[in-house]
Amino acid sequence: MTTCPPPYRPLRGADPPHFVDRADEEDMGTSAILASSIAAYRAGPCDPRFHRLVVSHSAMGKTALLRAVGREAAARLDWAVVMHRCRPKERALGAAVGQTLAHMQKQWPMQAGRLAREVSPCCNREPPLFSLTNGVSPVDGGSLAVDVPGPLEREVSRATLRQFLQRAGQFARSISRGLLIMFDDADSLGGGEVESLGHLARSLSRDGLPVAMLFSGGPELRERFARLDNFLGCIWPTSLGWFDGSESREALVVPAADRDVEFQEQALELICSAADGSPLEIQRLGFAAWAAAAGSDVVKVDDVRAALRQLAPELPARAS
Repeated sequence: MTTCPPPYRPLRGADPPHFVDRADEEDMGTSAILASSIAAYRAGPCDPRFHRLVVSHSAMGKTALLRAVGREAAARLDWAVVMHRCRPKERALGAAVGQTLAHMQKQWPMQAGRLAREVSPCCNREPPLFSLTNGVSPVDGGSLAVDVPGPLEREVSRATLRQFLQRAGQFARSISRGLLIMFDDADSLGGGEVESLGHLARSLSRDGLPVAMLFSGGPELRERFARLDNFLGCIWPTSLGWFDGSESREALVVPAADRDVEFQEQALELICSAADGSPLEIQRLGFAAWAAAAGSDVVKVDDVRAALRQLAPELPARAS
């Protein structure tokens, strides 16, 4: 029944109720992006898709894709996963250090003592980014715990970040695990930081360390990476396109079916036509049509028309 809250998320950056994985058009095997990413992490740095750059126009599902990849890497591979949302003029290198330590401790709580001894000392030459606390920690009952008090935007040298990730990668390799560090909206960073991260990804792969980097941004980010010598030789480019008809229908039908609600065929066609392949508009129109159905177990054409009357003036034209 549509009396429950609409199972759609009409906000930028929000996780959709049902993740629609898209084909990786740059992958000659035509596998889906999520599957090819997990396969690359299993294979290790020798796989050319190990580091990946996801590019698209805004509101095309980049953030949802990164979150889905991160969840699968943690669940299937027991990897420590860091999701960093980049902001203009921030110090992303310092944030990467603190967040990675915290997520390694969270993913592998029984290893907190080793983490403190083997990974964190490499940062002691910098101003302290975190503290080590003795006593009982909430995650491991008594070993040393890494205490990261909040967002870390302090500047960290490139050499320190490289040394830290080398140690973190060696630690992960010693327990047959890996690290995935994701920089969402990486085009917000300054060119120097993006360049540093690209060089770092290439260096870690040459060392054979299981530290994967996943970047997202607009089409200009791919151009920036392409200009930085041969970065695209070690960072796999992936473009997100518009939903095709079957993907749009799947995003609508699956969350509804999970709640014993169905769409009339004409209602589905009307939403898909109006959304014109936009993942965000699929969510917005699905949300509004569900609300218009007001308790029915079927979303009808009239419900979609009511949603369109409400939202049509706001529907954007498809970007070229």
